[in-house]
Amino acid sequence: MVNFGFSIKTLAVVFAMGMATTTPVVGDDTPLGKEMDGLSGALKGLRKAESWAAKVALVQEGQVATLNSLKHLPVMFKYITDLAEKKKATADYKRLIGLTYVGLCELEMAFLAEDEDQADAAIDKLKELKKEGHRAYIEE
Repeated sequence: MVNFGFSIKTLAVVFAMGMATTTPVVGDDTPLGKEMDGLSGALKGLRKAESWAAKVALVQEGQVATLNSLKHLPVMFKYITDLAEKKKATADYKRLIGLTYVGLCELEMAFLAEDEDQADAAIDKLKELKKEGHRAYIEE
């Protein structure tokens, strides 16, 4: 990995979760920033959703944003000059976006099953990823 004082994995988790509120790497005006804002908005909307169907629809919005984010790379990647390092960072970014998508699919399945315990477990996994990202990002 490239040493920027934080790991690419941690940074990607923060962006994949759409929870980074201020960051020099992904801004709201970048295509990736817009996708992450879409994911974040969908997840935040779950708090107000009044039906299982509404929750499923929001998770599906988040899934679309997550998949669309694979079309883009964090801005900081343009500063990685070593091709091998850039390939590793890109692969790790895609892996983390994939893990986020899997987590969202698990959440969707829980909502479709109307299983609150399963939904809570899926949300807990997503929250742990968020905590990991925030811990590492704030330490930077």
